[in-house]
Amino acid sequence: MFDGHYVMWGGEHSLFTRKLEAMLNYLGLDYEFKLKTRVSGKEMEARLGTHFIPGLQTPEGWFIHDTTPIGLMLNEKYPDRAIMPSTPVQRIAAHLLEDWADEWFGRYAISSRWCYPHNIQFVARSFYANNIGKYMYEGLTAEEDAAAAAMIDSVRDNFGLKACANRGCGPDQAAAVRRDFEQLMVHAEAHYSRYNFLLGERASLGDFTFAGLFKAHIAADPEPRSWIEGCAPQMLNYMDRVFQARSDDSDYLADDALPPTLTPFFAHMRDTYHEFLKVSRQALAAGEKWCEVDLGEGPIKMRSLKYSEVSRLHIRREIENLSRQDRALVEAKLGPLGVLDAYLLPPL
Repeated sequence: MFDGHYVMWGGEHSLFTRKLEAMLNYLGLDYEFKLKTRVSGKEMEARLGTHFIPGLQTPEGWFIHDTTPIGLMLNEKYPDRAIMPSTPVQRIAAHLLEDWADEWFGRYAISSRWCYPHNIQFVARSFYANNIGKYMYEGLTAEEDAAAAAMIDSVRDNFGLKACANRGCGPDQAAAVRRDFEQLMVHAEAHYSRYNFLLGERASLGDFTFAGLFKAHIAADPEPRSWIEGCAPQMLNYMDRVFQARSDDSDYLADDALPPTLTPFFAHMRDTYHEFLKVSRQALAAGEKWCEVDLGEGPIKMRSLKYSEVSRLHIRREIENLSRQDRALVEAKLGPLGVLDAYLLPPL
């Protein structure tokens, strides 16, 4: 069966571009990776209606963005290569894991990238290379290297550190972010040493976010690479495995079961991301642009995010649309872990 040709627009340093790349690889689809440059970016933004990357051009000529709906669309289009479980507990767990990874792992990515001067120098070169249409392996001429160096301060101040301030992970929080990342990666290494993917031997959307984080940030940037080499070095191999995997006849765990090694992940999302979801929701309801959340080391100021509320409501609908019997199974398995509470809060 010929699936047609896809075009992925994005950047090598982008977590979500790499997430989509891992997803397309796993599905075995024919695609082309095109860089969003200062020239091509204008066309891409006009077609997509946003400046965010990645964007995907389908064989039918559609231009779509946002890796979550893209993933759900591809899951429906290629049911023989499913990337979402069909059973209720695993399906809701897959949504929870992806939402947590998508909306929370960015703090690790941008803090490790923009809060360390030597790392910023490295990243500025890759940003510049992609912006002029070069892949990182191509290298820069001496003139281009000088131009990249000249833009370091601008990229750091006008983009990087502003993004960190919005997510409460700037220089003042950098040490706490690193501690949190390293502890989480110890649990991740324990999980991926037993299972190829989050839910067993078949990938789901959250696996691609994990792989995207590593490909774009953790393995690529010198600062976070030093973190992972010190706390959980095998994660580099495990994420390569996810990134290079292809869909086959392997499956999720039998009987709608969840790997026991996911328990620390659920505890982490409950105690961090879900606390943010609650206070961000309250701030949005009050018309406030900022909120404060305590992640265990004192209150942190963060931007309240409308998109996180959109994601929360999407998962809420997924839970509400379950049959009575399926919802009872989900609540019996996931309810005691405390990971449904934030999603069951009513809309604003």
